[in-house]
Amino acid sequence: MIQTTRLVHNSKQWLATLLAAVVMLQIPQLAQAHFPWLLVEKSGEKTVLSCVFAEEPAPEDDEKLLKYLEGAKVYKLVRKADPAALTLAANGTKMSVALDDKDAEGVFVLAKDLGVMARGGAAYKVRYYSKAGPALSNRAWGLESGEIVVLDVQPKIDGGTLNVTVKANGKTVTGAEVVAYQPDALDAVKTNDAGIAEIKLNDQPLKALRIKYVEAGEGELDGKKYTETRHYTTVTFPELTYKPIVSEKSYPAIPEEITSFGAAVAGNAVYYYGGHTGGAHEYSDEGQCKTLYRLKLEPGSKWEAVAEGPRLQGLAMVAHDGKIIRLGGFTAKNKEGEEHSLWSQADVASFDPATGKWTDLAPMPEPRSSFDAAVVDGKVYVVGGWSMQGEAESQWHDTVWSLDLSQANAKWEAVPTLPTPRRALSIAAYNGKLYVIGGMTPSNGVTTKVEIYDPATKSWSNGPDLIGGGMTGFGSSSFAQGNRLYVSTYDGTLESIGTGEDKWTMEGNLENARFFHRMVPVGSNQLLFLGGSNMSVGKFGEVEVITVAPQAKTATR
Repeated sequence: MIQTTRLVHNSKQWLATLLAAVVMLQIPQLAQAHFPWLLVEKSGEKTVLSCVFAEEPAPEDDEKLLKYLEGAKVYKLVRKADPAALTLAANGTKMSVALDDKDAEGVFVLAKDLGVMARGGAAYKVRYYSKAGPALSNRAWGLESGEIVVLDVQPKIDGGTLNVTVKANGKTVTGAEVVAYQPDALDAVKTNDAGIAEIKLNDQPLKALRIKYVEAGEGELDGKKYTETRHYTTVTFPELTYKPIVSEKSYPAIPEEITSFGAAVAGNAVYYYGGHTGGAHEYSDEGQCKTLYRLKLEPGSKWEAVAEGPRLQGLAMVAHDGKIIRLGGFTAKNKEGEEHSLWSQADVASFDPATGKWTDLAPMPEPRSSFDAAVVDGKVYVVGGWSMQGEAESQWHDTVWSLDLSQANAKWEAVPTLPTPRRALSIAAYNGKLYVIGGMTPSNGVTTKVEIYDPATKSWSNGPDLIGGGMTGFGSSSFAQGNRLYVSTYDGTLESIGTGEDKWTMEGNLENARFFHRMVPVGSNQLLFLGGSNMSVGKFGEVEVITVAPQAKTATR
């Protein structure tokens, strides 16, 4: 185990720590109320890891407080890699270091030993730790950090409850104090016999935790005796709220539990096509679907197979002029159990409900899967994704193309390239513009970035990032309904934005968190959810419908 007393590795740092301890003895109120806080923040286009010494997770005005962070060590924890040490540099009232996209997906841990303190007739040793990271849905929060800190904290979301597991020296502890930081309130709970503190979430944002654990045991450090060690850990993460969104299950479940499929609404019916039925990262022709299903949006209706086509997943589907347009996707040419042979496709076809037949349209200029599509002013746009061609290295696409669906024999036209290439994204038409939302970048980092394309000016601009972090933007689904744009995220949150707004609004928490699903509009004020999966439950077959605020108009896609 890396002991925090070893973090001071030369005489200058050792002297600084002793001086800090002396100062803390002289100002007991500061020592009682202030703690180190790690913060993952946005600074322009960059992500920055900062550390402050403050009463709460916000920068202090007095840069002199940074002396209490001298000698601290910070490590980055990521899956399948050893902890990596980071160097923070003083910057005003905080210490910080810039992160790249891949770094931002990790969890960061700080360890700081303040030495022996005396107060109220008691002498005790003080050890500070801090953790920060992406949204709590990210699996990196489950990584053990006991090799760096004595008091480890592992928060995990379970519906409307935040379960906080507290461990000391690798073992769960009972009776540790967990304080939740919410507006105008500091609520404290104790860990139970399993070492877990349960915090009920509500519509008030929860932004941080502070944990205290007192370890009995006499000792001596630097000639000073103590009778116990007081461990404090602070934890920060993207703000949490919990506002349950009630859903209706008035429609029958889909015939197949699938992910990575296409869906669209045309006339008074919802359609879906293709998708993946196999296990995670297990691909074969048997695990891909090839049927176009239709459900009429009326009481007592049932799903019906109306057409077939190639086996596909990772495709996009839109509706235009009463017809269904199927675009791209990939086909697995291998059988179950064989080595994967995955091939992205360029094919585009239109299904006419009146004839029940597919008609081939101009294929896309490149094979494309794990992308999305939307219709703006009669033109379908394809954005994001990559091309897989068997054993060849996958090629990420920054190209964007449009096809005028109102013109016979139309050809694909090039659109200015996507500023941030990504796949596993969603796109939506809103107010005559194209919103490109979230996804995974070529560095394998997940982004919450939103970029907007304006066909009138043929230019891209940055929109506000989604609320949240970590996996929030992975495998989302987005659609305009009424006069707002909605996004259903990996975390199970529903976010929206309206005309002229510069940030997303958290609408609430869906009953089922889904990714690689589809959300489509129904009527003038409802959203229908199909398929998808989550890491806890697996694939979904049930269809859910939620009602949003009534609006004046319905956008198309």
